[in-house]
Amino acid sequence: MNVAIDACARARPTRLKQAFALFHHGLGISPVPTAAAAAAAASLPVPKKSQPTLSPNVFTFGALMSACARGRDPDRAMTLLRSMKEEHGIEPNAVVYSTAISACERSDPPKAELALELLREATTALLLATTNTNANTKTGPPMSVVGYNAAISALARAGQWKVAVQLLEEMTTGPKHLLPILTTNHTDHNNNNNDDTQQKVNHHCHAKPDAVTYGTVMAACERSEEWYQVLRFADAMQTHANDDPPIVMDGMAITSALHACQRLGMADEAIFYLNLMKGLASNDDNNDATSNNNNNTNTNASSRNGWEKKRTQSLTQGRERKGGRQPLKGPDAVAYRLAISACARTPRGERWIDAIRLLDEMRKETGAADVVAYTAAITGCAGAGEWIKAFQLLDLMRKENIEPNVVTYSAVIDACATASAMAARSRDDTTNNNNNNGDEKVDNTDSHNATQKPMKKAIQLLKALNKDQSTVDPNIVTYNAAIRACAEGLDLDAAFCIMKELQSCKGRIEPNIVTYGSLMTACERVGNVDGASRVFQMMRDHNEQLQNSKEEEHEKGTVTKRTMKPNEIIYGAAISCCRKGGEPERALLLLRKMIQDGRQPNAATFNTVMMAQTEEGTAKSVQRAVLVYRMMKSPKYNTPTGQPNRQTYTILIRALAANRMPEIAESFLRLMQQDSSFQPDVDLYTTTVTSYERCGHPLKALRLMESMTRDGYDFYEVKVLNAAFKKAVKLANAVGSGLIGNGNSTSTDAMPSASTEGKRFSSDGDKDMKDFFVSDSDREFIKK
Repeated sequence: MNVAIDACARARPTRLKQAFALFHHGLGISPVPTAAAAAAAASLPVPKKSQPTLSPNVFTFGALMSACARGRDPDRAMTLLRSMKEEHGIEPNAVVYSTAISACERSDPPKAELALELLREATTALLLATTNTNANTKTGPPMSVVGYNAAISALARAGQWKVAVQLLEEMTTGPKHLLPILTTNHTDHNNNNNDDTQQKVNHHCHAKPDAVTYGTVMAACERSEEWYQVLRFADAMQTHANDDPPIVMDGMAITSALHACQRLGMADEAIFYLNLMKGLASNDDNNDATSNNNNNTNTNASSRNGWEKKRTQSLTQGRERKGGRQPLKGPDAVAYRLAISACARTPRGERWIDAIRLLDEMRKETGAADVVAYTAAITGCAGAGEWIKAFQLLDLMRKENIEPNVVTYSAVIDACATASAMAARSRDDTTNNNNNNGDEKVDNTDSHNATQKPMKKAIQLLKALNKDQSTVDPNIVTYNAAIRACAEGLDLDAAFCIMKELQSCKGRIEPNIVTYGSLMTACERVGNVDGASRVFQMMRDHNEQLQNSKEEEHEKGTVTKRTMKPNEIIYGAAISCCRKGGEPERALLLLRKMIQDGRQPNAATFNTVMMAQTEEGTAKSVQRAVLVYRMMKSPKYNTPTGQPNRQTYTILIRALAANRMPEIAESFLRLMQQDSSFQPDVDLYTTTVTSYERCGHPLKALRLMESMTRDGYDFYEVKVLNAAFKKAVKLANAVGSGLIGNGNSTSTDAMPSASTEGKRFSSDGDKDMKDFFVSDSDREFIKK
C-alpha cells in the first residue's frame, strides 16, 4: 500500500485523490463520497468482510503527505497531520512535518504563516519527545534543514524577506522559542543531565543552514528588491565556502547576486560573480564523474528510453525524470545580460568598455547575443556619450538579423543627447578657463560641430522611426530622449518642433512630466525666457484638455489621468533660464510660486536665484539675495535639501564685498563658520579684506586678517593679503595715534557707524542683521 501511494505521489500529474482512495481502501474506511473519489475507488477491488484491514505506519502518512505537497493541497495536509496522532496514534516525525511545510510553500498563494507555525510546532514537539524519552528509546530523526528551507521558501514567495532572514539567523544561533522548554527541563533534571539535555536540543532543533538555505533567503530578498541584502548573503556564502561541508553558491544563487549587481550598477562585483559562475562547469564535471560511478545500475533504464542525450532530464533517487530543470554549468544568456547591464548602469557609463567586452564574450560563448544584451550595452554607451559606438552596435544588430526594439532606439538617441551635453560642457569649461586667465577668445567651431552632429543624428533616427515602413513605433521615452538631444545641442526650435510632432500623436502618445522637463531644459540651455513661459502655457493647456476629457469620461464611467503640475526639476530649469536671460526679479517670483505650489526647492535652486540677483550688481539686488538666504533659514521654507551650503555663502560674500559692504560680508564669514561649520576659503577673506581697503577701513581689515591667523591662515603667504596688510598698517599708523590721543572710540573716515550701515542695508528693521555690525571693540583693537 505504501509503495502504491508513493507511486501516486510521484506521478505527473500527482494523483492525489487516487492516493487517498488507496489509503481508505487499505484501512477499510468509507470516505465521504464525491464524484472524483467514487471514480477512483471504483477501479479498486472491494475487500471481503473477513479480510483484515491494514495498519498504517509513519511511512504511509509520509507518502500521503508527499502527495498533498506535490498536489499543492495544504488544507488536506493539515487534516492528515492532525489525524495521525488523534485517530491512529502515530507521532509525526521530522519528515512528515517537513513535507507538510512544503505543501504550504507550494500552495497558490503560499501559506507562509501556516508554514512558520508548523515549523515552530515541529521543533517544539521534537524537543519534548527528546527530553521526555528514556535514553534507550529511539526518538527518530531530528528536524532537518529541509523543513527550514521549505518554510523560508514559503516566506520568500510571500514577500516576507525580513522573517526569512530572521529564520536563517535562528538556524545559526538556535530557536529562541525553545528556551522556556529548555529551562523547564533543566529544573526537572539534575545538573549532571543539563549538558546532555543541551546536546539533545542542539541535535533535534538546531539545523545548520546549507547552500539551499542561503540561496532561498537571497531569493526572498530579491523578490522584495532588497539588493544590498542579497549581496550580504552572497558574501556570507563566500565566507562559508571552506566549511565542512562547504557552502557553495549554485547557479541560481549566483544569478540572484548578478541581479543585485545589475540593479545597483556594481560592475566589479558583477564580473566577479560571472567568473564564479564560469567555475561551475569544472565542479559539475567532477561531481558527474563521481555520480556516474555510483549509479551505474540506473543507466540501463536511461538507455532504453533514449533520455541520456536530452538536457531536459534529471536523476532523482534512481528514477529518470523528464522535464526537470538542469543546474547551470556556466554562464547562460541571463547571466551575461545581467553582467552587461551592471557595467552599463555605472555612473556616467564609465564601464561601457567592459559592457562591450562582455557582449563580445557572450556572442562567442553562447553562440549569439540577443536584443536585451545589445540594448544593455548601448545603454552603457548612452551614459558615456559614446554615440558613434552606439550606432555601430545598432548596425551590428541588423547584420546579425537581431531586430532592435523601441528601447534600443531610445538608448541610441539618448547617447546622442549625452554626447551633445558633454561637448557643450567641455566648450563652456574652456571658455571659462580662458576668461579667468585673460587669454584671447578661441574659435569654438569644432566644439559647436561636436554639439550639433550627434543631435542631428538623433533627429534623423527619430524621423526614420516615424516613417511608414518602420517596424518600430517610437514611444514617449523616445520622444523625451530626442527633445533632450535638442536641448543639449542648443537647438530650441528643433525641440519645439519635436514637441509639436508629439502633440499630433494625440490619443496614441501623451506627453508626461519628463517631456515638459526636457523642453524646459532646452529653454534653460539658451536662456530663452519666452520659451520657458511657453512651456508653462503648454502645461496649462494640457491640463485643460485633461479636465475636459475627464468630464466626458466621467459620463462613461472611465478613469482619466491626473493633471500635471510643474515639479522641482521644471521650476529649477525655469529659474536658471531667468538667470541666464537676465530676469532676476522673475527668478525670485518663480521661487515664491514654486513654494506656493508645495514644491521643495533644494540648495541649488536657492543659489541660482541668489546668483540671478547678485549678477545685477546693485545694492537693491544684493538685498534680494540676502532675502533668499533668509528664506533658506526660515522654518517656514526650510527643507533638508534646502540648507545653505558653501556655494550659498560664497555667492553672498562675494556680492557684498563687490558692492562695498565688507562689514556684512564679514558677518556672513562668521555665519559660515558658526551655522554651517564651513571653513571659509582664503579667497573669501581676500575679497572681504580688499573691500575694507577700498572703503577706507584699514583697522577692520587688520582685525579680519588677525582673525585669519586664528583660523589657521597665514596672510603673509597670500600676495594680495600681504599687500593689503602693509597698506592697512600705514593707514592705521596715520589715524591710530590721533584716535587714541583724542580719546575717540572710532573715526568717521576709518570706520563708519555700524548702525548707519545697517539702516542702509537692512529691510523691515531686521535686528539680527544689525547685530553683526559691532564697533565697541575698536578702542581696544587700536590700542593693541
